[in-house]
Amino acid sequence: MSMQFSVIIPTRNRPFALVRCLHSFLALDFPRDQWELIVVNDGGERSFQAISPFYREMLPLRLVTVPFAGPAAARNAGAKLATGEFLAFTDDDCQVEPDWLHAFAAGFDQTQADAFGGRILNNFAGNRAAEAAQHLIDFLLNFLCDAEGNALLLLSNNVAYRRRVFEQLGGFDETFPLAAAEDFEMGYRLLAHGFRQQVWPEARVWHDHPVDGMSFLRQQFRYGRGGYFFWKKRREAAGEGVAMKTAVSFYSAFLRSLRESSQPFDIWVMSLAAQVAYRAGQWYQRFWAERQLEQDAAWVGNVRLSP
Repeated sequence: MSMQFSVIIPTRNRPFALVRCLHSFLALDFPRDQWELIVVNDGGERSFQAISPFYREMLPLRLVTVPFAGPAAARNAGAKLATGEFLAFTDDDCQVEPDWLHAFAAGFDQTQADAFGGRILNNFAGNRAAEAAQHLIDFLLNFLCDAEGNALLLLSNNVAYRRRVFEQLGGFDETFPLAAAEDFEMGYRLLAHGFRQQVWPEARVWHDHPVDGMSFLRQQFRYGRGGYFFWKKRREAAGEGVAMKTAVSFYSAFLRSLRESSQPFDIWVMSLAAQVAYRAGQWYQRFWAERQLEQDAAWVGNVRLSP
């Protein structure tokens, strides 16, 4: 019987988080000969230092090191080594549920969708920053769906693709200068090419959300910077049309979700501050970082032209 799932995890210099992730796979309820685990070290010096021989013996594990190029490139490098019919991705700061691959397999068996994104659960219940992050994730996965039930966003820490579709699309876009919004771009490109993707909540992973307010806001600022590149690419990709929801509808729905879920006041404050941070990241990238890149390019051009 051919390999069914190739699981791919990018990692860089988070050895103990990676071991926690690998430990969760020890309880995975899936035939050993039907899945493989490819961990791609994105140029880190310490990424594999905590992995004992025990994990190499107990898991169908393959460890690969590639030059530092970001998680999108690391995921693609793992996909090129994969032999499974389906590619499942998670991150080193996640832990999978025992039925994770069975859930994805059920999705591919029961529907014609080409990709599924699972549910992300909060490892730090009761922590205000983590709770705000969880609310935002749950809201986005519910809100970013079209009228036909296609998801516009599947998060790269819990997603599975038909391998042939992933390869046809060329994998994740490696040109993003930040590790942010590549999953959004991948989903947009998948839908623009006529494929289908769905949220599949039965496939669950636990994630280490940010546990302090500043970490959460810095994360959202970085996501905003990545979001700017996504929208820039979308404007440049003439003819690729996927209907997107407006900012007005987003914010009205987001506020309504906070009210209907009876979130406490500090979660409201943290959630709204996160939206400000996201927008600030977009504006920063648009009006400062892009200008710096243009100035650097002009300087290089002048140096080359000087006698």
